[in-house]
Amino acid sequence: MQRGQRQDEDYLLIASGYLVAGERVLLVHHRHFDKWVPPGGHVQPGETFAEAAEREFLEETGIPVRALSAAPPIHPPDSNATPTPTPFYCDVERDGFARPALVQFFFVTPTEGLRTPRPELREVHACEWFGAADLGGLRTFAQVRSVAAHALARHP
Repeated sequence: MQRGQRQDEDYLLIASGYLVAGERVLLVHHRHFDKWVPPGGHVQPGETFAEAAEREFLEETGIPVRALSAAPPIHPPDSNATPTPTPFYCDVERDGFARPALVQFFFVTPTEGLRTPRPELREVHACEWFGAADLGGLRTFAQVRSVAAHALARHP
């Protein structure tokens, strides 16, 4: 593949959400990774990244959320272009995936008030809240520590 050539089929498409409440961030203990990560998963056909983040967050935690845009509106919706929330961070991840995953991370907010998380035990072992002081010793990826710390400091 040449530089700049699009090969979307080579990447898995993943979206995740970061929910912060009371100076703590909600993470799930993922069964496949055996690590604490933000709720998220694969983008399904016909979904935007933001819609996938919302759906996966609800599926894994039982908390309905709305993705927040990290950028201000530039153009109002019209018959040609409908803005979607922009992620606050994107990366390409390799560990634990059969092929590289293009991942977009969104700040999310509850749509029906903050509920007690109910983990979906087929996908995750648990859901827990973590403060900044907890991140250093957490069994997770270095990237999750960095992004969770950013979310704790800058969640709208």
